Amino acid sequence: MISIIVPVYNVEKYLEKCICSILDQTYRDFELILVDDGSRDKSGGICDAYKKKDGRIRVFHQENKGLSGARNAGLARASGEYITYIDSDDSVDPHYLEVLFENAQKYGAEVSVCGYRSVWEDRGRKSRPEKVKTSVRICTGREAVYKIVAENDRKMITAWGKLYHARLKPLLEYPQGRTHEDEFVTYRVLYIADKVVISPQALYGYLQRGDSIMNSSYSERRLDKIRALEEAVDYFRKEGDKELERYAEKRYLLQLSIAWYRVSVFLPERKDLTARLREEWLAGYRAYRENIKDAAKMTDRAALKIYRASPRMYGVIAGIFEKIFREV
Repeated sequence: MISIIVPVYNVEKYLEKCICSILDQTYRDFELILVDDGSRDKSGGICDAYKKKDGRIRVFHQENKGLSGARNAGLARASGEYITYIDSDDSVDPHYLEVLFENAQKYGAEVSVCGYRSVWEDRGRKSRPEKVKTSVRICTGREAVYKIVAENDRKMITAWGKLYHARLKPLLEYPQGRTHEDEFVTYRVLYIADKVVISPQALYGYLQRGDSIMNSSYSERRLDKIRALEEAVDYFRKEGDKELERYAEKRYLLQLSIAWYRVSVFLPERKDLTARLREEWLAGYRAYRENIKDAAKMTDRAALKIYRASPRMYGVIAGIFEKIFREV
């Protein structure tokens, strides 16, 4: 059996589509755990109504603890051999569970991954199509982590779009009160997995909406990602994995410069924060400069050199790049 965990908070506009996409799965042996995280709209009532319609649905209401707190509450109640997370404003293809489960079984993988597609609430916007390979890839957990720290592969980073064996439950605890919570957890889970299977099929529909956590107004809370990446550097150092440590250092520095740019644009009054980020970047660059030479691609090296020489020039280039290529 598969335990599907759906954290729910103020999503009355999207929740029924999400639940219906789950109930329409071709793979039927699952429990659907809906965790109403203190919703102030009709979301809790929608959960209760669907529970009456299908015996596989379990509903839990709690005071608001945030996305991580809701995921953790669902995980504590999960009884399946496998676990998957679906966000309550997203939806999944009818074959989502079937493909993930069959791949996990066929290849003996502890984590089964699929691709995703961005679904814009503003239908006038279109996302760039993801480059899709035609065949399933089987890799070690470490190789899967390489795709995060070296390639910044989004489908490998997110909690959703994956099927986890219950053996990994102790590692699937998300940090409460943090944004970018996936960045704190996923690489650790993948790293200890013996085998990971990756399907190229885009079976997860990731909704892009203006009022979501990740698309809301920029705030200092978004800098949680920097702390997660800093933790990753320490994690690989303690593991003695020099290669992944170097890639993690490079990723940390690149994201620090991006954070500096976004704070300067969205929080221009926070000169103290941009100064602090700049100081942190300079300290990191001095510490990691030699290590990351072989880990940084030409474009990465160029970005780091430009930011080091002139943050203002970096900001101009980043602004142009974002207008052309921005997806989220």
